[in-house]
Amino acid sequence: MQHDTQDTHAQQEHGGAPPDHDGGNSHGSGGHGQPVVHIRVQTPRGLWSMTEPEIAPRRPEYAIGTQIAIVIEDARAVFKFVEQDSRYTLFVNGAQLAPDRTLVSYHIAEDTLLVLSVQGGNAGRR
Repeated sequence: MQHDTQDTHAQQEHGGAPPDHDGGNSHGSGGHGQPVVHIRVQTPRGLWSMTEPEIAPRRPEYAIGTQIAIVIEDARAVFKFVEQDSRYTLFVNGAQLAPDRTLVSYHIAEDTLLVLSVQGGNAGRR
C-alpha cells in the first residue's frame, strides 16, 4: 500500500483522515517513523504550543522532515491569519528560516521557540 503525503495533508486540512503515527500533524515528512519534535511558535496573536491556546485545532508536533512552510500554514490556521496580502516568515534566534527547508535542516530541537513574523496587511489585528 502506497502512502501519499499530499493526500494526507489535504485530508487533514479538511478534517479527513486522522493523523498517522509519525506526529500529530504528519505534514510533508515523506518518511514513516521519523523522530517527532514539539515546538513553540510565538505569533502576533499569541503563543502556539502543546498547551496553548487551549482550544487550538492542532498542536505543533512534527516529524523532523517537515518543511517550514507547513509550520507556517498550521500557525496561520490556528490563529486564523487569513490575509493573503501579508508575508509570513518564521525565525529562530533572529535567523530567518527558508520555507522550503525542513525542521531537521535547522537542527530544531524539542521545545524550540520559533517566531512568526507577519509583514503587510492587517494580520496583527483581530
